Order: sequence, then C-alpha cells, then structure tokens
Amino acid sequence: MGIKMITKEKVKKEIDKMPDDLVQEVFEFISNIKTTKIRKGKLHTYRLKGKFDNLDIRESAYE
Repeated sequence: MGIKMITKEKVKKEIDKMPDDLVQEVFEFISNIKTTKIRKGKLHTYRLKGKFDNLDIRESAYE
C-alpha cells in the first residue's frame, strides 16, 4: 500500500501544478477509464415446452 500512496501523492501534486483547463481534461479522462459494474440481471424465460432442451442452438442457427 505504501507504493500506491506515493503514486497518488505524485499525481495529486502534478494536478495541482496544471492549469484549470487541463485539470478538466484529466477529470474527464479519469471518469472515462473507471470500470463500471456489470449488472447481471435475470434472464427472461419463456414457455417453450422443452423445445430447445436437447438442441445445439449454435449449430441450428447456422443451418
């Protein structure tokens, strides 16, 4: 964790030295590279009456 803090401090110091217009660009860049959580929702199921239980869907798609 010591290395991370040193790096953060260096970044903060460099940002403090920048003109305001560049700080805005840095902020936009950081906002764009943040990872977002991928929402895993439920898959909707339909009443297919077992039609696709024993079927290779990928193979059937290319036929």
